[in-house]
Amino acid sequence: MPSGCPISHPSEDWDPLAKENHADPTDVYTRLRDECPVAWSDRFGGFYALTRFRDVTESALDWHTFTSAQKTPIPDATSPDRPPRAPAEVDPPFHTAYRDLLNRFFTPEYIRRIEPVIRRTARDLIGRCVSQGEVDAVASFTFYMPIQVQCIFLGISVEDAERIKTTINRIIGAGAAGDTATHKAANDEIYEYIYRVLETRKKAPYDPNDVISAMIHEEVDGRRLTDDDIAGTIRLFLQAGHGTTTNMLGSIIRHLAETPNDQNRLRDEPKLIPQAIEELLRVWTPVRLVGRKTTRDVEIEGRTVPKGSRVGLMVSAANLDDRKFENAGKVDFDRKPNPHIAFGFGPHRCVGASLAREQLRIAVEELLSITDDFELTGEPEASTWTHLGPSKLPVRLLPRSVDLTGSVIRAGYKELVMNVAAVHPVADRTLEIELRANEDAELPEWTAGAHIDVVLPGDVIRSYSLVNEPSDRTRWRIAVLREENGRGGSAMLHTLKVGDQIRVRWPRNTFALETADRYHFFASGIGITPILPMIEAAQERGVPWRLDYVGRTRSRLAYLDRLERYEQTQTHLTSEQGRPDLDSLVSATDERAAIYACGSQSFLIGIEEAAERAGRDLHAEWFAPKPGARQGAAGSHEAFTVHLERSNIDVSVQPGQSIIDACAEAGVTIPAACFEGTCSSCLSTVLEGVPDHRDSFLSPKERESNTLMAPCVSKSMTERLVLDW
Repeated sequence: MPSGCPISHPSEDWDPLAKENHADPTDVYTRLRDECPVAWSDRFGGFYALTRFRDVTESALDWHTFTSAQKTPIPDATSPDRPPRAPAEVDPPFHTAYRDLLNRFFTPEYIRRIEPVIRRTARDLIGRCVSQGEVDAVASFTFYMPIQVQCIFLGISVEDAERIKTTINRIIGAGAAGDTATHKAANDEIYEYIYRVLETRKKAPYDPNDVISAMIHEEVDGRRLTDDDIAGTIRLFLQAGHGTTTNMLGSIIRHLAETPNDQNRLRDEPKLIPQAIEELLRVWTPVRLVGRKTTRDVEIEGRTVPKGSRVGLMVSAANLDDRKFENAGKVDFDRKPNPHIAFGFGPHRCVGASLAREQLRIAVEELLSITDDFELTGEPEASTWTHLGPSKLPVRLLPRSVDLTGSVIRAGYKELVMNVAAVHPVADRTLEIELRANEDAELPEWTAGAHIDVVLPGDVIRSYSLVNEPSDRTRWRIAVLREENGRGGSAMLHTLKVGDQIRVRWPRNTFALETADRYHFFASGIGITPILPMIEAAQERGVPWRLDYVGRTRSRLAYLDRLERYEQTQTHLTSEQGRPDLDSLVSATDERAAIYACGSQSFLIGIEEAAERAGRDLHAEWFAPKPGARQGAAGSHEAFTVHLERSNIDVSVQPGQSIIDACAEAGVTIPAACFEGTCSSCLSTVLEGVPDHRDSFLSPKERESNTLMAPCVSKSMTERLVLDW
């Protein structure tokens, strides 16, 4: 044995928290594999690290000698007062029985049911990055996607994702730093949250297709699981699944940004993406090690590891072992076979591997679909223990050029390809885009408040209000604010130039102007767009109206010069006058006036509260979900049956799956656009059952009637819904 790797009374051979282990530990791993393959570290209470592929895989198979059942994480990520987290921290036979229960939820067939939701999650997050141009990809994308997908998979509200993620990160950080007080407080917080989820899920009937319901109601190894058992599993899933995928996504983006040839190859050969991901998983394995404890003295590579020792199976080092892989340090998308162990090895191999692979594949596909290129703009920063990957990743993303090649007309929509006839600014960061059909084509009729859906590259769908006069059947005009923190659609539309072509869906109107004696319109910023044709309609009908138009500065208010020609327009510049008193404005409205409002989320919340205090009805259109709107009600079903009356079929909706996606699998297309519960394009009639309304557009009266629902986001309070489809 080399002198640096003593057999007894070990002194420290390496320090996993040393700086050289962070960004790229390849040199450290090479030294350990060659000179000290069974290395001792004093960190985290002391542990041995196995770094060669053969030693790691043989030890992973020998669970009798290298047990997982004695609180083996390095460092301990639970705390002494918590039970082991099955299945990772238990051994056969209980481990085997537990895996049998869980495995059916991690099949490709099961995960395929929520693929549309995963894809929309990736698309929206990447779109926000594109809209900003230069971002920290970790803070803006990789931090959020995995935890949102986990919430979707478990049937937990996505609105809780950021809080869960932040709490888990506090646990990991405190564990690595040895901060026991913070570690315990954060750990208690996540367990309290999980126990609340369990109490809610117990109120719903047993559903064998819901993983949490199955753990609550089914037996494992001849006994029912306790709440502590189930909470430990969910806790493990939330921690193990999000950190690894976050870091792996970051490593993939970094490699493709640094290696244009590989990025371009995947753009040209998209079928290669799964194979490329396997190679990147090998080279940049996000899990540094999995912990074990020895049940007897065992000799490995000439070194005796005493009974009761903690052992780290260094999967990230093993995957770079030249003894197993030729040119192990080189990324080779053509590597076959590729028997890497990024997801572990043996009976304790990661149960969520198939879900992780799907996320990575979908994320890469969407990233390449809605960008023309992406590149690093600064030096990445590296995570420390326990994951390998970037903690900060500055990148620039170039939006996808508009290209109609390969356009597909989807069932359920009327689409046409339109030409960009004019583009000109109407305010700071706001462009008006004029669209025309082919010569002599007459466009469909529409009414004030109507929207069109613009279909962008990568099937990114965004809704925009029509701002011209409905009587003009030769063209459509939309105004697009380039959102600094949007979902990417506005960034792509701001690249349009005269002569480009774009797919557009026919107008729809769920914000229609009702007949009234008079109107009071409220708008903030780009919220003026649906209001503008309403004002023109009121003028044409000779109906009295008033507009209160709110914005930070004059330069940001689109069409202000056109609107200020009317004495009924009141402009409120917050940079000069502060926010207007909405209560005063609403209460001063003539009681005969219908109130219409559109604008930012905070503005609409203020108007809604003011209208409620004044006892007035409000017609509002939301650009983003209301805060808390997508939070499930107590007793809501995540798994239920939808009967489609006209189609005469029953559809099973699974946890994490939208009604629309479940119906699509059954061959019934419900038209939809936003999948946020804001645009109302999917509005459906309910014939039986009680929906759990999670939309942001139905009025309180419409909700109470339970005759309408938004199947893109809403679920069910009853085991069965009947919809008129």
